[in-house]
Amino acid sequence: MKPTPVTLPSHCAQRVGPDLATQIVGVGEMALLAEPLLGLSASRECPGHVLLETLDRVPEWVKAGRVIVSGFHSPLEQQVLRSVLRRKGRAVKVLARGMTDYHPTAEEREPLAVGRMLVITACPQEVRRTTRETALGRNRLVLALAIDIVTPYIAANSPLAALLEDK
Repeated sequence: MKPTPVTLPSHCAQRVGPDLATQIVGVGEMALLAEPLLGLSASRECPGHVLLETLDRVPEWVKAGRVIVSGFHSPLEQQVLRSVLRRKGRAVKVLARGMTDYHPTAEEREPLAVGRMLVITACPQEVRRTTRETALGRNRLVLALAIDIVTPYIAANSPLAALLEDK
């Protein structure tokens, strides 16, 4: 899949900022960015009951037509993406690296093909691995794009906790 430049809707472009907005590229259904996005962020390590409680909320999000935006990187976020896609919901996945070697997973292929998914990044093509810095940039972009934010579990003193305090 070849990424193309993303034109953000004006409300998103204002929150993201003009410099970052012009760097974003993606594959999939660009129109999803015009929807009121529900941001999902969670720390990597998360209690099992929080995961289950969050997965219990996915059907209501899908039924309400919410588009979930996340890095879908932590285990909780990955499980939410699987549940959303299985239920024929819609998602925007934000990468913390370039898209040069991006290959959709088997679960992502059909949603990308039929317009239920968008994968974007603001990282240059030469960034091939996620680093702490690119992960923070990804999380900032998720927070900027989201109208509403769900944070099922944030570890104390984590980089994500610090980022949410600054928001």
